[in-house]
Amino acid sequence: MSTITLVHDGIPRFIEILVESLKIAGYRVKVASIAEGDVIEGLGKAVGAEEVSSPDKADIILGDMRSLDRTPTDFVEKLGSNSLLMISNIIASINQRPELLKELGLAGFTKSLLPIDGGAALLTKRGYGVNFFRKTVEVYRESFIHGPNPIDYNTATLLYILAKFLTTRRRGVIVEVGTGRGFSTLWLAHAAKETGSHVISIDNKCDRVDYARNALRSLDLEKYTEIVCTDARSYVHGDKDIVYVFIDGKKDEYHKYLEALEPYLQPGALLLAHNTLSDAHVIKPYIEKVYKKPYKSTTIMTDPKGLTISVYIPQ
Repeated sequence: MSTITLVHDGIPRFIEILVESLKIAGYRVKVASIAEGDVIEGLGKAVGAEEVSSPDKADIILGDMRSLDRTPTDFVEKLGSNSLLMISNIIASINQRPELLKELGLAGFTKSLLPIDGGAALLTKRGYGVNFFRKTVEVYRESFIHGPNPIDYNTATLLYILAKFLTTRRRGVIVEVGTGRGFSTLWLAHAAKETGSHVISIDNKCDRVDYARNALRSLDLEKYTEIVCTDARSYVHGDKDIVYVFIDGKKDEYHKYLEALEPYLQPGALLLAHNTLSDAHVIKPYIEKVYKKPYKSTTIMTDPKGLTISVYIPQ
């Protein structure tokens, strides 16, 4: 019997997957470093990106706590609304500037904390307002009361950040398998609104689908989404080009969802699958598939259940 070892490949692997997802589509990813160190220095070139000296011209900005201290306070305000700012080694160094993440939040950033290479914070400019956040709280609470349990906020913000990053730079559809009551759908839909993309969310529980539709309608996000009550294993996507996938359905069917989606995946499509640590024994066929060609993958714990992030690189 084969075994699976899930390895934290670190920041280089994570960045490589993001760069590959765009490079294969002909987009030239620009990376700027505002820090020095083994993890950061030369990383852009190592993963096949173009290194630039000016952060405001970069798609991905790599920094650390010391670099942010050395940088003018208006630095974050000059960043593009869809650029990624990654702060490395934050777990070990946040005690030097405990107020930093709060300051970045006040400056209009959304963050997700990634437990890789001593901890990293991934940030982008926040495009949503108070009403959106209030609705997510309501849906989050209702999901816990009536089921199914939603993903954590840290994972939800990562979905939002990566969806914005990708669909700003290449056209295509976002697909979600496992709508639930729409907590994760809200985050994906708002990213689609900001980038002019579209979300197709699939679930076979029609009462949940109805609840999610109402939640999206209350925020005027339904025009950016199509929620379908059907079996994701047999859904036909037609001529839609899929560039981003989030899977959080029945754990023993993950590999079947992927088989159904594969004919529609664009080269460089980004796939995220939840529960790949907590339910690894059940999701094993999926994990085995994305940890070999034509995929590159890494698994991180944005929440205790685990999230596997993969890029599709057909031969």
